[in-house]
Amino acid sequence: MLRRIGFLYLFLFSSAGLIAGTGVPAGPADTSVVLPPAWAFGVLYGGYTNQEETISRIREIQAHGYPIDAYWIDSWFWSYADRGRGPAGYLNFKGDSAGYPDREAMWSFMEQNRIKGGFWVWDCIFETGNEPDFSEFKNRGFFSSVYRETNPWHNAGTTTDMFARSADPAAKGTWCGNINFSDSSAVSLFREKLTPFFREGADFIKLDRTARPEVCRAVFDLTAEAGKESRGRGFILSHSFDTESGEYKKFPAKWTDDTRSDWTVEQPTLEFDPWIPRVGLKENIAMFTDPASATSRIPFLTQDVGGFSMGKTNRPNEELFIRWTEFGFWIPITEIFCEPANPTSHLAWKYSSRADSVFRFYSRLKVQLFPYFYSAAHEIREKGIPAIRPVPGQFYEYLLGPSFLVAPVYEPGKSTRLVHFPEGTWSHFLTGETYTGGVPHLVPAPLGQIPVFVRKGAIIPMRPYSTSVEAGSADSVLLHLFPDSASSYTLYEDDGSSLDYQSGRIAKTGIQCRSSGTQTTVVIDPVSGTFQGMTAEKVWILVFHLPAEKYSVSSSLSPELIQVTRTEKGLPMVSLKASRLSRTAVTLTVEP
Repeated sequence: MLRRIGFLYLFLFSSAGLIAGTGVPAGPADTSVVLPPAWAFGVLYGGYTNQEETISRIREIQAHGYPIDAYWIDSWFWSYADRGRGPAGYLNFKGDSAGYPDREAMWSFMEQNRIKGGFWVWDCIFETGNEPDFSEFKNRGFFSSVYRETNPWHNAGTTTDMFARSADPAAKGTWCGNINFSDSSAVSLFREKLTPFFREGADFIKLDRTARPEVCRAVFDLTAEAGKESRGRGFILSHSFDTESGEYKKFPAKWTDDTRSDWTVEQPTLEFDPWIPRVGLKENIAMFTDPASATSRIPFLTQDVGGFSMGKTNRPNEELFIRWTEFGFWIPITEIFCEPANPTSHLAWKYSSRADSVFRFYSRLKVQLFPYFYSAAHEIREKGIPAIRPVPGQFYEYLLGPSFLVAPVYEPGKSTRLVHFPEGTWSHFLTGETYTGGVPHLVPAPLGQIPVFVRKGAIIPMRPYSTSVEAGSADSVLLHLFPDSASSYTLYEDDGSSLDYQSGRIAKTGIQCRSSGTQTTVVIDPVSGTFQGMTAEKVWILVFHLPAEKYSVSSSLSPELIQVTRTEKGLPMVSLKASRLSRTAVTLTVEP
């Protein structure tokens, strides 16, 4: 049941602690949730690149005007020369020195560009080619089991496919030792051997093959403690499974596994290797929205935008990639990755100029919306309300935070989308077209334009574009206001990299918007709380989504501290600089 108060829906909680009728966890506060670092809410990329290619790819991403917050090197990091065939290198704790001759310089290049660097690991050691490390762990009793591995995945296979057959005699098998992550001494040795990569400058880890909590804990704690730039807040990417205990909430983040680059498994357009999970774009959306799915309860779930496996084709589908791109930037954490066989590497400019333009638009918008996404992340922990909230009975549309309704297009050839609007008045965030809630509407959805709507009464915090979250500044906030009779919003801020938020070092700013007749008043409350590095003043840029040819502005501030202009679309815009410790009020009066 949903009750409407102002523009917000307050969720009524059942005695089981769920949002009634949805099965989604809700209040009270869930302090077991660990927040990712601020940079993780930008745009993350991964690839199978050596050192030279890694630097070149980052420069290409920048040259195309895309933001980039992080880049990880996947499994070929250990065995680039043979394109990940292995088994040598898996896992020798040394890395491929030929493919990455100066890792410190590579990580330093990323750091200078405000980009975090990561690399791939797993939880076992192959004996062949890695004999010293295999013997050390085995002789010290640090394996939970040892078995003959015949799966050719990184075991002299001809591809990265897990079950592809190989004619190579070495693919008949090698001894594999599963590291015992329940043994603190084994964990200590594992971490000791990986720590040098962080001293060189690495920041985070992509964990494959397993998502067991004890492994995630060991790897996550390593990134938090050893990362030169982490200040205590670690980050990993692990698979979406192993969620039974709920402990995974302490080790963000998870991704939706190796999905298929196809629309749906119900009507496949391509053939895939049998090991690829039966998840296309449609099913992937439901992993975020279906209350019956355990993945929908993962606080920080991400996905390979475009899908991981391109299937039995040499020509990835441009329309599918664009539609997946539209969806991929309307979730809290966005990452771009695919199998090495994909000739595009899911880099939009390699698809088409149209894909390039669409990707640039949504990726830049994602970084601008950082304050909204980050505040929603704090609400997960403080209120127990997920960032992605269900629309009852609808698995392929969702509420994002308190104000957005998102309806991804997941069928080929479609240029419209039937959207089931909750009660209220909704405006298309990109076109401004208005819809009345409580009934479904068939809305335009041309390729490149996702149906995304904002509720009347919404207050949307944004900030000026920057090439990465860390390259940006919190000193200026754009408040997009969609006035209703009365509405409110709380902006959450912290230092973005330490664990100080866990002891209450968070700044909260309450914002109210009231509209009556020709007058709309915005009140910015004095900030509550503080954090290291918080400035005493902030620039607020108020954008009123109101039809107003003539208007006047009054404020509690001196007139010389206020600038009144219009946006490119002609909307009233008021800029002001104010102390964070004082109450600030601005009234816009529409004149006849």
